Amino acid sequence: MMSIIDTIITIGVFLLGMVLSVQLIAALYGIIDLWYTLRTVYLKVFGKITLWSGIVAAVFLALGESYRSAFLWGLGALVVFQIGTFLGMKLLTIRNIRLLEDERSEP
Repeated sequence: MMSIIDTIITIGVFLLGMVLSVQLIAALYGIIDLWYTLRTVYLKVFGKITLWSGIVAAVFLALGESYRSAFLWGLGALVVFQIGTFLGMKLLTIRNIRLLEDERSEP
């Protein structure tokens, strides 16, 4: 049975996974954001991706066996949240466009 301290550490490791997932996703967005000038800043973009990937790997390897799953759940939870938010906004946008089109077509 987990003690209170183990539970708090597990929650902290989960949140750390989410924070590092944000940083890694932001580094990956650098490719899209700087696509127009990627030839001149590719070292910086790929350097950030390598840096954050290395930090994620180092934290994963440094964690004890009992906390690794919480860390991976934190990484994955944010990715699922990002995808869900994107799809939800897309559906909401489509719905609003249809409502606007219906309003315009009414006499």
